[in-house]
Order: sequence, then structure tokens, then C-alpha cells
Amino acid sequence: MDVSLKRHYERSEVITFVLKGEIAMDIYPSNGVLIYFLLLKKLKRIGFLLFMFLFFISKSQSISEDTLKIHEVQISAKRPIDEIGIVITKIDSTILKVSESENLSELLSENTTVFVKSEGRGALATVSFRGTSASHTDVLWNGMSVKSPMLGEVDFSQIPIFFVDDLSLLHGGASIQSGSGALGGSIQIDNKPDWNNKFGLKFKQGLGSYSTFNDYLQIDLGNKKIQSKTRLFYNYSKNDFEFINKNIADIDPNTGAYIYPIQKNTNANYLQYGLLQEFYVRFAQKYALSVKYWKQNSDRALPRLNTYEGDDYSNISNQNEKSHRTIADLSRFGKKSKLSVSSGINFTNMEYLMQNYISGKGYQTIIFSESQSKSLYNKMAYSYQLFKSTKIEVNYELNYHDVFSNDTVKKEGYQQDRLEHLLFLSWNQEITNRWSSTFMLRQNFIDNNTVPPIPYLGLDYLISDKYKVYAKASLSRNYRYPTLNDLFWQPGGNINLLPEKGWSSDFSLSSNFNIKTINISTSATAYYSDINDWILWMPSPMGYWSPENVKRVVSKGLELHLNISCKIREVKFKINSNYAYTSSVNMDESFGKESYKKQLVYVPEHSFNLFLQADWKGYFINYQNNSFSERYTTSSNNTSRRDWLYPYFMNNLSLGKLIQIKKVNLALSFKIYNLFDEQYRSVLSRAMPGRNYLLSLKISLK
Repeated sequence: MDVSLKRHYERSEVITFVLKGEIAMDIYPSNGVLIYFLLLKKLKRIGFLLFMFLFFISKSQSISEDTLKIHEVQISAKRPIDEIGIVITKIDSTILKVSESENLSELLSENTTVFVKSEGRGALATVSFRGTSASHTDVLWNGMSVKSPMLGEVDFSQIPIFFVDDLSLLHGGASIQSGSGALGGSIQIDNKPDWNNKFGLKFKQGLGSYSTFNDYLQIDLGNKKIQSKTRLFYNYSKNDFEFINKNIADIDPNTGAYIYPIQKNTNANYLQYGLLQEFYVRFAQKYALSVKYWKQNSDRALPRLNTYEGDDYSNISNQNEKSHRTIADLSRFGKKSKLSVSSGINFTNMEYLMQNYISGKGYQTIIFSESQSKSLYNKMAYSYQLFKSTKIEVNYELNYHDVFSNDTVKKEGYQQDRLEHLLFLSWNQEITNRWSSTFMLRQNFIDNNTVPPIPYLGLDYLISDKYKVYAKASLSRNYRYPTLNDLFWQPGGNINLLPEKGWSSDFSLSSNFNIKTINISTSATAYYSDINDWILWMPSPMGYWSPENVKRVVSKGLELHLNISCKIREVKFKINSNYAYTSSVNMDESFGKESYKKQLVYVPEHSFNLFLQADWKGYFINYQNNSFSERYTTSSNNTSRRDWLYPYFMNNLSLGKLIQIKKVNLALSFKIYNLFDEQYRSVLSRAMPGRNYLLSLKISLK
């Protein structure tokens, strides 16, 4: 086999691949999960090889014995001009396929520099992006925010990777490209059609420890003008793992040693199921319409804290959540322009129940809280390629939020709404063959309040054309208005809260190059954020929690990324690794001398993850490691056993085999979570499982 691969980048960032000689293609994908396409005998030779080469590049397909000689073929792809001057991370499609049985919190923790704070399997999971809080990260589904207008955050355990086609992260100030208020960054989830598809079927079933059952089904139908995707999932787990509870203990009367009990994680079962339906239509050559609907239900019991020493009939809690999300988008494509109009609805209903058993009276409800949030999103976006090197974009959004919260036992609650007018302008400019720039500006109007302008300036410089070494720098302002809970929650809301505001900057170096058959992609980013009036919930003298403004928080750090893919004889390898150093420090001396210049709670200074994959003749093995340094649970960074979360090193291992029987493709995999049976905690007084297993079988037809 003689394959030469050469890249050439011109001023317009056109990437050209040249392929010649003999090339051999196998129909088995290296990720060991799914065979995507059956080879059609009626394809012409050149068209077939062009198709297979694109598939080889995007899916890292392995090699077989059938060879064909072809003439030189050139394939070009243009780098998006709107990515100039911003720090963006795109999750590899291989990782998405390997992680399709997981939720978004697990994928982010294992494959990015984002720290995930998880309360356990199936339980609440929030993130800290660049040392910020959960409310400083936005999540957009096909351009529409799914962040709760009430809580101001997202539960990442409720987002199945099975519903994700593309996943990318906008770091720091680059997040204003999609909205304001994401001081740490934003996460973009996108769904897309396959216009070459006529019929596709995929079913996956998993059986795991603790009576865990996972089922996934996808049906694709369509042609060149109409496409439909239907996805359903069902996850259930009794979640009753055993653990050593080191928060309570007996004392040996003879030796005086502590005896820690072995307990079961009771009242921790969870059930999730959902539907994602997508329709795509192309008509009149210039128009495209898409409609997407996402329905999901979650019913989960909430286990007690490990410090709980009461009976089994007290503090029994349960949370039920139902969500409906839909978005419709109509786009018109011109020679140099694009006009799109979209509207979306995000509705969530959440019920929280706590009961105690009283002898002679049975179970008595002590808390029953019902919360409803409704959000309407409307957006008009227009982009125009003014010159070959210049692109401008103008957006207008009109959003409305309504929140109702009520506790029928305590007779407390509130109902409030919010109206937003959002304006956005961007200018992307290629200045010379090496210099490029991006300028973005947001102007928001929230109810009767005018938010100060939010600017962003980013620069790109091409240092080396051979190794594609880019230097990027940016400076931006950001602004986050308090959530409705921050202002009106009963009891505890603070209507006198000031909005959060700050400046952030980053500098990065990135490179993407080939050494023979080895592709290497690497980047290093340093960032600095200075945020004023940080909103923090704290205990009040009245006995309940209430939000207050912390005058100043400084977050700075370093993010490193390395991706290597190669083939050694018949074995294909992929390596993906990330490291983050994060310093997020309270600089408000009036907040307390013990907390001054101390790391914020639950933010690790060091985090690291590593993904390794090897694929040989349909057999595959994946190894995953993610590690975190110590985390503090008090603002004074107390290191006592009760207030300190020690470092842990998590390891997962999976292996499997692909089997093809005529047009049916089977993938059998076995995954070991927590390979070395690590004892760890992600949140204080919350149990986490030891070594556990998941066996999966996937059947696909296309």
C-alpha cells in the first residue's frame, strides 16, 4: 500500500488532501461500536473511493486486503471563519460513539478540562468550567439554551450522549458567541441529518451491576430531500451498591480502634427515559427546514447523607422531573449570505417530596415542592460574506421566561417572569495571510434594565504553515444577571443583588501536523479572569441560605490538550489527553480573613484525563483515566477529614468485538468502571460505587 497525505493551507484556510497509489479499505470502524455504511456495488470506482476516503479520515477506519488503484484525488474543506480568535474544543466522534451509553457529565469528566461535581450515579451533576460555579456555564441544544431560568444551571446527568451528534466547548469569553453570562464557558450540543441515508436501524442493550438496565433505539428514514431521525432511551438502576461509611463509626472496646460499618446505598434507585424526534427538509434549492422535539422524564430517589444516623423511615426523598423541548429553524442560503429564523420552547416541571414515617399515622409529607419553568426563544440571524476575507453576522433574540415555585406544606413560593431583548454583532476579518481577527459585541436588555455592552476581541497568527502552529489571544468582558431564584426564592431571595461582571483574557498555542502515518494535534492555553460581585449562597442569621455578592474572585489557569492517532501495521491507536491547572481564589477580604486568597470550594487545582484506544481486526480495547487533586468544602480550605476531599484516580476499561453477518452488524462490549476499586468522593457525605460492570450488545443495520 502506498498512501501519501499532504496538507496545504492557503490564505482562505482551505485544507487540501492528496491521495494516490494503492489504498485498501475495510468496512469495520476502529471505534468498535458500529458499522456505519454498507458498500454499494453500483457505485463507480472513483466515487466509491472518494466516499471511503472521507469516511476513513472522519472515522479512522481500518485496512483490509481489497485494493484499488486510483488517480490523484483532491478533497478540500474550509476552516470556518467564525472560529478565528476563539478557543474551542470539539469532542472527537470516536469518543462520542464510545460514550453513547453515558450521560454528558461522565463524558466531560473523562475527556475535557471541565470539572464535574457529581452527587452519585444518576444523581445531580454540575460543572465548574475554568474555576467558575455551575451557574457560569451555559448549555445550548441546537442554539437554544437549556439552562434553567429558575436555578441558572444545568443537571448534566440528565443529558444522554445517545442524543448528541456533535459536541463542542467554547472556552471563556468565546461563549458570548452564543449568549451572555457564561463566565466560564458554554457547551454546544447539535443534531444533524445524514442526507445520504435511506434507512438505518440501531438497537443497543446494556446490563450492569446494581440491577442496571440500559436500552437505546434509533431509526433513520429519508432521501436527498427529507430526513427523519427517531431516538429513544430507557435507563434504570436499583443503584444499591455497598460502601464503607467512614463518616460514622463504632469504637472497639478492646483496642479503641474505629470500626466503620459497611452499608448499602439505599433509597437511591433512578429511572430515566426519553424521546428525540428530528425532521429535516430541503426544498427550492435555497431553503432548509428542521424541527426537533426532545421529551424526557426522570424519577429518582435521593439517598441520605453518609452522616445520617436515624432510622430507615425518616427523610425519604424523591425527585421527579419532566421536560419538553422543541425548536424549529428555517434557513435561506444565498451565494454569500444566510438568513435563519428559529423559535423554541423549553418547559420543565419538577417535584420534590420528602416524607417521614410516624407510628400510627403512616408516612407524613414534610416537604412537597413543585416548580415549573417555561422559556420561549426566538432568534433571527443574518450572515454575509462581504469579501473573500470578511464575514459579518447580526442576530436579534427575543426571549421570555416564566417561573412558578411553591411548597404546599410550608406555604412558600413565588411566581415571576422575565423578558429579554438580545442584540449581537460579529466581524471576522482575515487581515493578511497570517493575521486574522474577530470582533464581537452583545447588547442585552433584561426587563427594564440595560446591560452594559459586552465586547470581545480575538486575534489569530499563523506561526508555522508546515506544522500549522497558531497563536491566539483574546480579551473580553462578560456580564451575568441574577437568576430568578437568586432574586425571589422564598425564603432567602435577595432582590438587592448586583449582577456579576468581569474581564477575561486568554492566550493559546495550537498545532496540527503529520509525521508519516502519525497525526498529532496539540494545544496549550493560559487564561485569566477577574470577576466582580460574584453571587454566592451562604447561611444567613435567620437559619436559611441566602445569596450575597462577593466583591472579587480571580480565576486563572492553564489548559493542555494532546491528541494522537496512528496505525502500526494492522493495529490502529488513538490517544486523547487533557490537563488543567485551575486557581480560583476569593479576593474579598471582607468575606473573612480565613477565606481571603483561598481556593473556592469544590474546585481542584489539578485535573487530568487520558483516553487510549487500540483496534485490531474488529477487536478493540479502550482505557480511560481521570484524576483530580484535593478539593476543599469550606471557604477557609480546612483540611480536616470531615471537610476535605482527598485526591482520587479513576480508571475504566472496556473491550469488545465487532461481528458482521450479511447486512447485520453486531458489537459486543464489556466495560469495567473503577477498575482498581478506588474509594473516593465527589461530593462531601455522598457515597460512590466501587468496581462495577456493564455488558452491552449493539445491533445495527444500514
